[in-house]
Amino acid sequence: MFSLPGTKKQVSQPTWGYRWRSSDTFILSSMSMALFTDEMLFAFMVPLLPHIFENRLGLDTSLTQRLTSIFLVEGALISIISSPFIGDIADRASSKKFLLLVLLVLTLISVLCLSITTTLTWLLIGRFFQCIVSNALYIVGMATMAENIGSEHMGKIAGLSSTLTAAGTCSGPVIAGFLFGIGGYWTAWAGAALFLVVDIIMRLLMVEKPQKHRGTADRSRSGSLCAEEHGHSSETEPLLNGGRSLTTDEIGGWRFYVCLFRQPRFTAGIVCYFVFALFIASFESTIAMHVRYAFDWGVFPVGLLFASIQGPGMILAPLVGVLKDRVGSGVPTTIGFISVAPFLWFLGVAGDERFPWATLGNRGKIIYGVCTTMIGCLMCLLNGVGMMEATGTVDELEESHPGIFGPYGGYSRAVAITNMSWMSGLLVGPILAGFMVEKFGYLELQCVLVVTSLLASLNAAVNLSSTSPQREECNSDFETD
Repeated sequence: MFSLPGTKKQVSQPTWGYRWRSSDTFILSSMSMALFTDEMLFAFMVPLLPHIFENRLGLDTSLTQRLTSIFLVEGALISIISSPFIGDIADRASSKKFLLLVLLVLTLISVLCLSITTTLTWLLIGRFFQCIVSNALYIVGMATMAENIGSEHMGKIAGLSSTLTAAGTCSGPVIAGFLFGIGGYWTAWAGAALFLVVDIIMRLLMVEKPQKHRGTADRSRSGSLCAEEHGHSSETEPLLNGGRSLTTDEIGGWRFYVCLFRQPRFTAGIVCYFVFALFIASFESTIAMHVRYAFDWGVFPVGLLFASIQGPGMILAPLVGVLKDRVGSGVPTTIGFISVAPFLWFLGVAGDERFPWATLGNRGKIIYGVCTTMIGCLMCLLNGVGMMEATGTVDELEESHPGIFGPYGGYSRAVAITNMSWMSGLLVGPILAGFMVEKFGYLELQCVLVVTSLLASLNAAVNLSSTSPQREECNSDFETD
């Protein structure tokens, strides 16, 4: 038997370093390191793939590009398929720390297997397991931060996550290429293993806080008081079937997802997150070819364009997260989609011969560069919308129906759905962009994205959450009673 936090046994036998090991700072540092390493390892193999395919596997060089594409698409598909199963398992685990530790050890094993394989079959199998474990690390990591830091800080958490994701994705190939250049193949993999060892040590040191979001008596009373003050009872709020009371019934399986998708703010957040990923994927799949055709730009200018889109997010995302924690995600996300729309249209106009004013001299190049930079800045307002609405919806339902998602809550399953929407956008984006550019043209693609952005802004304005002074007043009144 184990004792709960706060019992006499724990008071008489305090955990070594409990204060700093359970502090928000250390938990954030530990999980930030995990998310960075996860994203870094996901992109780590990209510069090593030609060497692996051609030297270690002995395949023909003509197959390298095709196999690289398959290798990358495999990761996205596996993430989409595995997310709901991972979320369900994670929400059943009493200790996220132990689960994270197991996942990190499995990641280390998958890295070792990928490094020593000499056949294509085992390489793809190793990548399959690496993708599952990587996806699980992200889902459990975000859920752990929400549980220990508090979902009311989800904006800052999502902003930090965006910065770490961009940093890991950008630095993975750089670190791999640098280590490969100075020490060869095995030195590169040793560097990846070192990151994981540091992660494992930090996870062993981390101490989880007592779960405080799972329908305690205080929150049950608070939710009931607020419900009565607003003139309705949470007992009769329809979630799955009419007016059936679900206050004490635990919702699991497919009914959990039906319950969430019946909440407008959750569905709206998922749709906005999908559109955000769709934009990112559309840019990544079309920019290089378009600027080479329109402006005769090479690799270096293309790299600068990608930096202008991703760079602002690494700096501005945490600041936007603080803003969203104060005012909610509704207004910033709405403004983000509306303000991005005209710059999307100008992207299509720049260099298009149907608009002579946008092609004269270097004007088209300047317009295109300015637009990509502005889009990179404004899309920061879209960061974290899915995560915020997902965790906020879970909290809202837990307040009005204590224990509805089980003793360990539903954060992991909710985060898993947001992850699925993001990966789905990354898959659909290149397909949509390729079809539109090939059949109609680059301007026509941008017009489709403009319409999509405006529709997404309407969805955000109507359905996404904003800070409610009435609810805050209700909670503060309860605390003073």
